[in-house]
This record gives sequence, structure tokens and C-alpha cells, in this order.
Amino acid sequence: RDAGCGIIFDVTTDAICNPSSYPSSCYLSSSLHPLLHLSKSDMALSLTQRRALAIAPKFTGLLSMIGSGIIMWDVLSNPKKRKQTYSRIMLGMSSFDFVLSFMYFLSTWPIPAGSGPLYAVGTMQSCTFQGFFIQLSLAVPMYNLFLAAHYLLVIEYEWSDFQLAKIERLVHPAIFTFSFGIAIAGLPLKIYNNANVWCWIAPNPSDPSRGNNANIYRWAFYYVELWSIIFAISVIMLLVVFSVKRTEVRASYLHLANGSSMTQQTRRQAIYYVSAFYITWVFPTTLRIIQTVGAKVPYAIFLCTVIFLPLQGFWNSILYLKPLYLQHRKAMKKRKSKRRSQHEDCMPQASITNKTSLEPTMNSTKRSCQSSTEVCNGDEIHANNNECSEISDIFVKNNDINANDNANVGAVDKFDVEDNDVSEIDEFDVVVAMAKENG
Repeated sequence: RDAGCGIIFDVTTDAICNPSSYPSSCYLSSSLHPLLHLSKSDMALSLTQRRALAIAPKFTGLLSMIGSGIIMWDVLSNPKKRKQTYSRIMLGMSSFDFVLSFMYFLSTWPIPAGSGPLYAVGTMQSCTFQGFFIQLSLAVPMYNLFLAAHYLLVIEYEWSDFQLAKIERLVHPAIFTFSFGIAIAGLPLKIYNNANVWCWIAPNPSDPSRGNNANIYRWAFYYVELWSIIFAISVIMLLVVFSVKRTEVRASYLHLANGSSMTQQTRRQAIYYVSAFYITWVFPTTLRIIQTVGAKVPYAIFLCTVIFLPLQGFWNSILYLKPLYLQHRKAMKKRKSKRRSQHEDCMPQASITNKTSLEPTMNSTKRSCQSSTEVCNGDEIHANNNECSEISDIFVKNNDINANDNANVGAVDKFDVEDNDVSEIDEFDVVVAMAKENG
């Protein structure tokens, strides 16, 4: 019930009950839906549309949890990456984003039951819990800003990882202190309430002690900082691109081929980086601006907000894994090419002709076997030496060389082969010498 206006929602079926039968004043108060600021026309949302608003964050939030989890696992499982400043930045950002994505995955579940949104089964305590951690998400764009500064310091000023580690010791505590400080400040103010699709900073007309000046706190505690960070990241990435462009110009004078390639790669990375950030926040920011001026918010803006806002960890994982994927693909191509080259080098290349061309053919085959011994390794050496031995047997057979064990021993003694571990190539030399002695 809304200030004597009558029942607006049938909470047992979540069906909208003929809003046209109520006066306009009953809807302008926005008591049931503080985030939507529902007017009469807004009440025309169908049950399917409301379900989409409640269910969409569960899918996108799950994707973001998976993406953030992959980054965390990749860094924590690799001792070398744990020593890199870049990897530790990604680890900190992904840790916060994993928790945030889980809160988005919960969507309407923590909202107090019977307050209007679909599938709301929580209490005021669960709503406050969710709102606190969603407010804590300010740490994620702050880590994005630190990552952009990392690009600038490395590319423009050529900082080493040792130098970056010095300021990193200050950045992590600063991000934790600032984000947790603002989130904790919202608890005594009681600003974490039902925001229709999840709990966050919102008014609560059913309880006058909660959510006062919610619109002011949204901007003061979140959107002012967020917009400042987005602006700073955009400026930093532009400086990075200009720096790489200057490097390309210098490289062109020195006739260095990698100048243009480096510029293109860095420019693409900057575009991907800023674009992912904008895609995540363009719809929530647009929604807040429309709400602030008191205009009607299109349903498409609401839907895009609940779809793209939880995807921040997913975009981060794509940007993080893309270079690793390209490096892995390049290594696989190189490995296949090496295996193909080894296979060709290990194949016997000489053919047996006739008795008159026996010695040149044998010498050619000898060189082929020696080259295969240099190229191949492990089991392949054993296999190729067997091939050389078989070729030697063919030469001996074609020339009717009937050498017994004593002759072989004599031949070995003649060539001063005293090592018991005689390779197949050494035996081939013995057979060649015996063939010459026997004409």
C-alpha cells in the first residue's frame, strides 16, 4: 500500500494491478521502486521485462566471476607472475571484481521479501550486506587507473619493475583504505536499500530513517570518483599513444622495422582498454543522469545497465588473456615448424644405386646420418641410427662382403676404435673401410 492509494502490486503473483485505476499522485512518490522512479507509463513494464531485469545479472555476473577467477588462478599459480607488478595489479583488481560479480549474480535475492522486485527473498540485513559490497566496487576502477599509470610509466618513462614496486606498496593500501572507508561510511547513514535490481544506495520511503538524500550520496560516494577515474584513464592512454608515436618517428629515422608494429600494438591495446571501460559504465552513468534530471528512463537503458555493468571482470579477463593466447599460438606454430624440420632432417636422403657408385652414395649417406644425429635427440637419435645401420647392411649385402666377427674386430682395431660404446655411425665407418679392402 502506498499512502492510502491502494494496493499497487499483488505480491503473491508479482502482477501489475491496473495502474490506470489510481491517481497520478500515487506513482510520482516512487515509494515501491526508488531506483526506477516509476511513473504511470513506467508501470506498464510487462512481467517478461521485469524478469529480464532480475535474471540477466545472474548470467553476466557468472561470466565475470569466471573471468576474474581465471586471472586470479593464473597469477597465484605462477611464482614468476607473483613477482611482477603488472600481475599483482591484475590480482588485486580481479579479487575485488570477483566479490562484486557475485553480488551482481545474487541480483534481487537479497532484497527484502514482499518489497516489489521479482524473486526478492531477503531481509534488510541481507540487503545492507549486498549494498555494502557493491559500493566497495569502487576499488575496481581505481585499480584500472593504477594499471593505466603502469602503462605510462613503463612506456614513456621506462620505469623498471623495481621502481614500480616502490609505489605499488603505497597504492594497494590507498585503494583499500579509500574504498572500504566510503563503503563503511554508508552503514551508519543507512543508505543501502532496495534499488529494484539489487541493493545499493537508494531511498526507502517505507522507513523514513533510511536512505535520506540517496541521490546526493550516489554522486558523492561513487559517480564523482568514477567519472574522475574515467577521465584520468582516457588522458593517460592518450599520453601512452602519443609516446609510442614519437618512438615510431625516431625508429623510422633509424630504419628500425619494429617501430610501426610497436605503435600499432600499443594503440590497439589502449583502444581495447578504454573501450571496455566505457562499455561497462556508459549505461549506468546515462541512467543516473536521466534519473537526476527527473526524466523518464527508457527500459532499454535499464536492461543494458544490468547486462553490461556486471561484465567488468569478463572484459578484464579478455584483455588479460589475449596476449597470452597470441603468445601460445605463436609458440605452437613454432613448435610444429620445428618438428616438421626435424622430421625432414632425420629421413635418410641417399638411395642405393649400383656397385660403381657405391662409395659416393655411401659417403652421401654417411653425411646424412651424421646430420640427422646433430638435429635429432632422445629417441629420435636411436631410431635414426637404426636407419643408418640398416643402410650399411644393404651396402654390405650388395657387394657380397662376408665379414665375420674376427674381421670386424680387426677392422675396429685398425681404426683404433677402442671404446666399447661404439655408435652406429662408427660401425658404418668400419663397414666402409672393409668394403674398400675387399675391392
